[in-house]
Amino acid sequence: MKYHHTPLGGRLAIGLLACLCSLQSVSAAETIPTGKLDIDRTLVRVGSFSQLDWQIHYKTGITEVLEVVSPNILKPKNDLTMRVRVLGASFQQAKDNNGGGNNTDGVDSSNPAKGSGTTSNEIDNVTSDDEIRRSNNAYDLPVEAVWSINNSSWATIFSGPQAKLNPAKVVLDRKVKAGDIINFGGRGYFNKAWLPLYTTAKSTPNVLMLKNGDSIPATNQAFQQSLLEDFLKPYLAMDGKTVKIGNREFLVLIELGQTDPAHYGFDLQDLAVLVTFE
Repeated sequence: MKYHHTPLGGRLAIGLLACLCSLQSVSAAETIPTGKLDIDRTLVRVGSFSQLDWQIHYKTGITEVLEVVSPNILKPKNDLTMRVRVLGASFQQAKDNNGGGNNTDGVDSSNPAKGSGTTSNEIDNVTSDDEIRRSNNAYDLPVEAVWSINNSSWATIFSGPQAKLNPAKVVLDRKVKAGDIINFGGRGYFNKAWLPLYTTAKSTPNVLMLKNGDSIPATNQAFQQSLLEDFLKPYLAMDGKTVKIGNREFLVLIELGQTDPAHYGFDLQDLAVLVTFE
């Protein structure tokens, strides 16, 4: 026996199919980020520089997909892709001793001084380890950025001075699972030795983790006086006091050289890491 489909039944089937397609479209739209790109001028002359400001907005924010466990441990609620960039490293030493002791072997070939050089008269003939001279008469010292997952040993994602950094480069691109325990850390090299490692796994004023919209510490003299490194400015609002990043990102700032938050040199800009989850 044959059953004849009525026009009503056909319209009903078509209607259900249309609804399903509509639901799929909405679901897909929820997962596609939107954003905007701004530039601080309409005309850029040859030899000049402009500042680009980009924002990426996800339909679901960071708190919906990731938990921050005290003190600053990251713990995804869903399976995600994590991408990490090292934005800058301003761990420096002022040139105040005739050039001696300004690099990893204790002397500086650009202004020779007695030190632990390899020549018989202890004058440095090697330039490869000399720190980069900066406009503020300081030298960049090496830093190391590390990370750990599920309490594994620390793995290096960057090592070197600021000159070797490319803030656009993704130094870590990895799938992470719900429930993973993720930590980041950093340390600086000074006076022929690595200083203590500061990490998000331990409570310390030397590590600060901020998300979009967070205010920077009112007690930090450098931030309050707008003494900001250039590499950090694109990630702060125009007033320099509010974080302006994507809503699935964290900005990790680490102080490497000072231990006293009241010290003028405690600026939390020795190492800056941007962590993005997608």
